[in-house]
Amino acid sequence: MKTTKRITLLATFIFAQLFFIQCSKENGNANGNQATVTVETPDSIPVCNVKIAYVDYDSLLIKFHYAEELRMEIVKKEMSINRSIEEDRKILQDEAKEFERKVQNNLYLSQETMQEDYNKIMQKDQELLQRSQQLIGELEKEAMETRAKIDDCISAYIQEYNSICKFDLILTRIGGNMLYANQALNITNDVVEGLNAKHGTKK
Repeated sequence: MKTTKRITLLATFIFAQLFFIQCSKENGNANGNQATVTVETPDSIPVCNVKIAYVDYDSLLIKFHYAEELRMEIVKKEMSINRSIEEDRKILQDEAKEFERKVQNNLYLSQETMQEDYNKIMQKDQELLQRSQQLIGELEKEAMETRAKIDDCISAYIQEYNSICKFDLILTRIGGNMLYANQALNITNDVVEGLNAKHGTKK
């Protein structure tokens, strides 16, 4: 998912750069081959009549209450799974220690009985491993679905938000993928407030 976002963001930057170059050439042809760029400083900075803004996605996910609630649900489930697996692992370890004690003290009446107990322990160990892998796989799938749900929620609100603000381009800043961005273009707080208000109404 991150890879897709990075590719999409890269394509957006390329589009913006090509658009900027084209606008500069057109302005240059109209002004004796001198490229001119109109720069203003209201809430956004239009370049060649393009209104651009960006959202700091990492900060948004931290401040968006609904996203934090869903994340905590995943964390609690992960802790519950780990606790359950650890308890079963401890029981199995106790059985293995008891088996070892019997072997050392020659308490088995026959080789067949000892082999049966050994096979049971090994089978339980394999079943525990498979169960652990299954639960982790299910949790990872749920985490991905949860992230998709959050992304869809944010994307839908961005569309609603922009129906009023009328930006031509809204970029996503994730980690350090922007070398520089004017803070006047940062609409993260506005989006967070709107998302939390909308989520509060749903609750």
